[in-house]
Amino acid sequence: MIAGESIFLSYASEDEEIMLAVSKSFESLGALSNAYVRTVHDKKSFDPGTPDPLISDIWGKLHDIDYLVILYTGALKKSFSWTGAELGIFWGFIQADQQAKKISKREIIVVYFGEMPPVGWGGLAINLEISSIDLQQPRDVFRHKVARESRQGRQYVLLSNKLQSIGAAADARLPAQLGQCSVTAPEWQTYLTTRSEKIAGSIVPDLMAELHDLFAGRIRQTSIEQRLIEFRIPKTFAYSEEVVALPDDTFLEERGEAFALFKVGASDGTMNWGTFKSELNDKEAPWIIAAIERSVISAVSPSIARDDEQIIRSPDTGAIFRLIITKRLEFYDGSRVIHMYLIPALPVAFLENSNAAVTLGYINVAVKYRAIFLDPASDLGYLSYYMQVEFDELKSKVRRSIRELLIIEDEAHVLNLDDLKMINIYYGVTADKAKVIGTMDHGSKSSRRCSAAAAENPVDCGRDAKEGGS
Repeated sequence: MIAGESIFLSYASEDEEIMLAVSKSFESLGALSNAYVRTVHDKKSFDPGTPDPLISDIWGKLHDIDYLVILYTGALKKSFSWTGAELGIFWGFIQADQQAKKISKREIIVVYFGEMPPVGWGGLAINLEISSIDLQQPRDVFRHKVARESRQGRQYVLLSNKLQSIGAAADARLPAQLGQCSVTAPEWQTYLTTRSEKIAGSIVPDLMAELHDLFAGRIRQTSIEQRLIEFRIPKTFAYSEEVVALPDDTFLEERGEAFALFKVGASDGTMNWGTFKSELNDKEAPWIIAAIERSVISAVSPSIARDDEQIIRSPDTGAIFRLIITKRLEFYDGSRVIHMYLIPALPVAFLENSNAAVTLGYINVAVKYRAIFLDPASDLGYLSYYMQVEFDELKSKVRRSIRELLIIEDEAHVLNLDDLKMINIYYGVTADKAKVIGTMDHGSKSSRRCSAAAAENPVDCGRDAKEGGS
């Protein structure tokens, strides 16, 4: 059993340095209270399959504790500490005391830093948040400010009063040879005054100065400013040239309200790919689905270079976003996790207002066609089709050519280059040409559907001809 007042410090492992600073303050209080204030803390963390004996160990340490001090920083945790178990066990002791004695002298104290804990605890709450302005000050300047405010009773009143209260409770437990009766009245008063002055002028300022140094280098909060969708691809998915679509049971989780860009949403920010496609009721749906699948599949395919060139137009705002793959995780069971960010592209409003910019857009399309299909060095150039190759290789080349064609056409669509207004800017607005433009616009939608189907299943006419002896 611990002699004097016993304090158990409950904390997450990420906050160990803060715990040590608080512990040092209680040790200083103990030195001013005839060593009748002691602190206890536990460095264990939860691991999967934690055995029951460790819970029993915590139970034993809390059994004789007078104060459970919970340190709560609200920071992102990388591990799970004993904090929840310690609070539950200590509450059990308080209730047991109340049933047996009608009252419990045990106390729960929560020390927090700006953000209150998410659950109630029924105890004292002490906020030791340090403002960003104070954190910009040198340590010595800040410590001097704390000492002045603490002595004047303008700040840190709850902390000072609780330290005084714990000191007084420790005095009540002193044996006769150390207690009030062992000295004269003036000596005892000097003892109390000295402790009170040290609490206000030394213990509290030293603690806050130490916390000042610790919090100056800590991350206050973290958030994802860009929109992100995490794709969890099931282990059953295996890429092949014949399968270029994500399975419907791919699990999607949003960050930064990414789903809102597509006018779809879920209360918990999750849905599967099949649901996403079915809820995407917008004229842009075919292009959005195709771009996302091309981008994600390129990240898991061993034969396709990662594609960070895909762009989409948001049904919600009309803004253009580029799809960027930033992380890929592969698990031993074959499942994969892909992080895809949706990054706002440079403003393209000029494409809708500038004749020169629209012309440059069409030139860009022409350059891509030339680089892929006319350049003699391209493995998809028209000259490469004159080479004698195995049928399966030819079939693969046809698939790749059609898909490259779709990529160019889809990008042109996202940039509105297939819109009548854009085509009018380039071709003119005569009646005859307007009629041709209308035909082109209708034909482009039909040709895209046919091209997409052809990319999935090229006709095996070559094999049929070969087997027929032609």
